[in-house]
Amino acid sequence: MIFRLALKDILHDWLLSTCLVLAIASIIAPLLILFGLQFGTIETLRNRLVQDPKNREIRPLTTRSFTREWFDTLGTSSGDIAFVVPMTRQIASSITASNATGELKESLALMATAEGDPLLLENGVAVPPADGCVLTESAAHALNAKVGESLTFSAQRIVQGRYEHGTFPVRIAGILEERASSLRTAYVRLEVIEAVEDFKDGRAVPLYGWQGELPTAYPVFEGVTILAPEPLSKLEEVLLINSTGFSRIEKLAADQATGILGYAPGPEWSVYLARVKQRAASEANIQAIVNQLRGKGARVVPWIEPLEVTLTSAADSRAVSLKLHTITDQVGAVTGTAWPQGSMPGRDGKRWPVGVSVEESLAAGEATLRVKVDGRHLQVPVTIGKGTVPPGRAYAAASFAGALNLLRYREVRYDDKAAELLLSRQGYAGFRLYAATIDDVDMVQRRLEQEGITVHTERERIGEVRRLDHYTTLIFWLIAAVGVIGAISALTASLYASVERKKKELNVLRLLGLLKRELVLFPIFQGLLLSSGALVLSVVIFATVSRVINQVFSDHLQATESLCTLSGSHFLLLAAGVLGLSTVSATFAALRATRLDPAEALRDE
Repeated sequence: MIFRLALKDILHDWLLSTCLVLAIASIIAPLLILFGLQFGTIETLRNRLVQDPKNREIRPLTTRSFTREWFDTLGTSSGDIAFVVPMTRQIASSITASNATGELKESLALMATAEGDPLLLENGVAVPPADGCVLTESAAHALNAKVGESLTFSAQRIVQGRYEHGTFPVRIAGILEERASSLRTAYVRLEVIEAVEDFKDGRAVPLYGWQGELPTAYPVFEGVTILAPEPLSKLEEVLLINSTGFSRIEKLAADQATGILGYAPGPEWSVYLARVKQRAASEANIQAIVNQLRGKGARVVPWIEPLEVTLTSAADSRAVSLKLHTITDQVGAVTGTAWPQGSMPGRDGKRWPVGVSVEESLAAGEATLRVKVDGRHLQVPVTIGKGTVPPGRAYAAASFAGALNLLRYREVRYDDKAAELLLSRQGYAGFRLYAATIDDVDMVQRRLEQEGITVHTERERIGEVRRLDHYTTLIFWLIAAVGVIGAISALTASLYASVERKKKELNVLRLLGLLKRELVLFPIFQGLLLSSGALVLSVVIFATVSRVINQVFSDHLQATESLCTLSGSHFLLLAAGVLGLSTVSATFAALRATRLDPAEALRDE
């Protein structure tokens, strides 16, 4: 009943009510438009920053060597990095590309890519396979190339005064839009760029059949075993570690020798183990020991800390874990055992004279040997020799075991085409890195700079948008505060004056039996009705003006962008704020209504 009375009273004084609604709307509507401009502009700028992955890119400005372990640590250290891939030297990553007809040629820069590359994926292009590439629009235009066509990439080097070229075909998997990059660039897998750099450095690249030197793995050892027919004197022991690269020597008891060496020499032999302290021993260090013992009838066997290996038989796929020890032809002489020899495939169809012998429980024949040391992995095809050896152990010739042992110090890989154990790249000259969000750019940059890595980012541009957001929000709230105070004052004065004008009528309602708590609702309902009308009118005005603004600036906006806009949550907050403030304004008038005296109505009569 009170609500109906309040509504009818507003309709009765429609002229005054209309003026009040217009007055309130004239305050709310400009605030809506101002906030819509502030939100729309900042949101558009922020979306452009977020949607363009180039703004999340972090580029190194210094040249240094970044190891694989550094990349592994960087990628897993926190969730603020979305993508990182190593890069080779810039000067070694340039190639000449020619189209299918060979009529057009263009120099391109190679950039490494990998799964999850945001620059490609967020521009609607898939990451290319190993035999494919993604071209920038300028590169594709220069070569008159289209997706699905083939190109020929050519790398050039100078060897002994003559030019050599290494070529390989690639298929165009995608073309990047101009906004992604304006450079003439081809995005390929990292192994392709590594191959080009190796070729330019004069190394062979079996992947593409390019000739050159192979970075073959070399054996390294932690020590050397000395089997002497007579015990060595203290002077001889000192001489063995003097200028040979070894730091200490110890005599091993029979039971110690079996556990450390993997075999037990006969009791007539004195067993010594010379070790290195920090750096691994090379074949030259071992030769120095051999020279020192010349003429003494001693046997010298290179020694490694036993490697944990897994052998998987090709015949029955059975896998066993074993400790790998070194042996030589001389071991059979001192142990009285004919050690069976296996082999590993070698270049040009030959077999390496390196054996792998294991316990009888594993079938002889082809197998796969796997080694894992300090996070590094190596997998090598081998042939298992026949014979009986102590259980839980595998044995390999010193040259092969030493090459496997190199995995403790650096990356080693087995190349199927070359049939060789090759050294892997130790480091990279740079990287492509993208932060997870624009808010993470600053944190990642600070972390890299703490490591002494100077980088370039769009931190300043991101900071400008943040500062613009901060200052425009501050200005908006200052203007909004003035407007809200004005709206509250106008509504409060109007409702208070309305209660004063209608004292007689309200007193009569009190005489008719209305309670004070019921009469309090009368100005509150009126305030809510008037502010609701003003709110609806303001939203209509905002929708009209915002459409005009967005239409005027449509040439500068993308399809999904708006210069003046508000979200649904903003309108809900607006409605709650306006209705809440109108309730507060009406409360003053409601308090005046509670102080009305019904007797005044009788005196007026």
